[in-house]
Amino acid sequence: MDFDEWDQRFKNDLRDLAKEKEYNELKKRPVPATVLTRLLYTSILLTQIENGSRISEAVEAVLSFKNNNERIQKIRARKRKKLSKGKDVDALIKIPSAVKKQYLDLDYSFDKVLNGVKMFAMRYYKINTHSLRYSWIAKMGREGVPTNLISKAIRHTNIQTIENYTAEDEADIIKMNFIK
Repeated sequence: MDFDEWDQRFKNDLRDLAKEKEYNELKKRPVPATVLTRLLYTSILLTQIENGSRISEAVEAVLSFKNNNERIQKIRARKRKKLSKGKDVDALIKIPSAVKKQYLDLDYSFDKVLNGVKMFAMRYYKINTHSLRYSWIAKMGREGVPTNLISKAIRHTNIQTIENYTAEDEADIIKMNFIK
């Protein structure tokens, strides 16, 4: 699936899960933990794909949104290597409008959510969460955003990596258009 298909699937799943949660609340029944967990994890995956962020950044942003209700979250960019000569770098993450605070009713630790959303993505959607980041990068490349800006937007130090992602996407498009 490409960016738009994943984005729409996450939005549809959020809508369906929210309806199930509302139905249970209306009938004065406890909302199953599985519904609440899926709402949380799907909210995080939607946030990740719409920002091109690392999954850990999306988790931090959504958990912060739960606490402060601000749609724009300023978080520390999480990397294996530090940017800007050893200094931490901030990243802005926008929480999608489809994500509602009432979807985030669980009090899990950062590590539990991070590990859980990775397993959820693999089991339920059959994807590695990092592939959502690649999808965002490829979409920006298709829309003509220069690789140096894509790299800055996602706090990536190696422009060559971004060029490789966008070139692979372009090659796949050419191949699909060539085969009749």
